Amino acid sequence: MAEPGVRVLGRACEVLDCFTEAEPRLGIGDIRSRTGLPATTVARIVSTLLQEGLLVREEDSYRVGLRVLVWSAPARSGSSLLGVARPFVEQLRDVTGESAGLYVRQGATRVLVESASSYHSVIYRGYVGQVLPLDAGAAGKCFMAFDEDALAAAGQAGPERHATAAARTELHRELEEVRERGWAYTEGEREIGLNSVAAPVPGFGGLPQAALAIGGPSVRLDRAEADRVGPIVAATARAIAVRMGHVPAEESADV
Repeated sequence: MAEPGVRVLGRACEVLDCFTEAEPRLGIGDIRSRTGLPATTVARIVSTLLQEGLLVREEDSYRVGLRVLVWSAPARSGSSLLGVARPFVEQLRDVTGESAGLYVRQGATRVLVESASSYHSVIYRGYVGQVLPLDAGAAGKCFMAFDEDALAAAGQAGPERHATAAARTELHRELEEVRERGWAYTEGEREIGLNSVAAPVPGFGGLPQAALAIGGPSVRLDRAEADRVGPIVAATARAIAVRMGHVPAEESADV
């Protein structure tokens, strides 16, 4: 059982995670519905976050306070992954023509931590800090295919997506395909008309440290294009791992 202080910190993070770029302002009822926490717990946590400047109240809604920006620069400076990955993400965008991004896993979700937008007029627009489910999209498939803990977490968080035996069988078939070819391709799993290709960035021990992905409209990023760029995404992801020292250089193909 978690210590009381750890449990409170976890719940405070749950409250802060409710806020997104798409929904930067939320009412107390919105926070309760998104976290599933009791009303008294939410009220207590929100009050504490207000006192610490991590939330700001504006009439009947709340937004994340500017104090969080204090941690942004040291977080990025201290992350060797982000320092290494940035040029590779931009290179992947330039080579494929589609928006590219790097995701890390947090429980049953994946968080976009680095991105480079496509230069096309019709593109996929992600943003750093975006939180997405594991069980939808190519990047999530990469975590699930190579990490049993990620697969279990996704199953617990979103059982309705794979509630039937047929759906679970299809999921395992897809994950086996990802393991065989080293990259994932999905069509419209999160949004109709939005497709994605992704590959795992191996960490020490072989588990994914991150997932590198591109996303674009189905009119450009169709299955034939995925077959062309999939190996490029996989090679770029592995190049990041090589630069991090997680895999030997001879195991990485040229990008």
